Amino acid sequence: MRCFFVLLILLAGCTSVVPTTAMRLNNLSPTTADPADVAVALTLPEGIDVQPGSAILAFAVTRSDLDQTAEGTFTLVREGDIYAISPSDHATLRALQATARQWDAENANATEGSLAITLAPCLQGAGPSDDARVNVGIRLAQDGDFLPLVRNGHLSAVTSVEQLGDIPQCDAAS
Repeated sequence: MRCFFVLLILLAGCTSVVPTTAMRLNNLSPTTADPADVAVALTLPEGIDVQPGSAILAFAVTRSDLDQTAEGTFTLVREGDIYAISPSDHATLRALQATARQWDAENANATEGSLAITLAPCLQGAGPSDDARVNVGIRLAQDGDFLPLVRNGHLSAVTSVEQLGDIPQCDAAS
């Protein structure tokens, strides 16, 4: 099965993506990674945060010879700077992974998958400084290290002043 891993974080820029991590992720099979083990670490600059409830993991698998797609979206739960798949979603994601593995075993050339993580930003106070930077890491094993996906990425390289103006203010509870 061909699988595409996409980390869609509005704040993470391609210019700072760590190539070795990106290559390792291309070899990741989202059909075998235990949902309880996958986590994303996101370090944001002062003045910007993530809107509560906006962190989502989307997993899809398509079987072209059957013209079928199985997909799901799963809530990421936040603890500090770490986002992990909600335990209430583990069983559903494991069932979707089993479908993907079955389709791959039956016809790998016709099976393709994708995995994406999205987060929506919000501003705190006056927002981030002009030289603000972000870091993103991903963990694939429960006791494993966070692999750097974006290291010290410039916020200014991935969002313009106009785009920052369109980002909503964070609620007081954020």
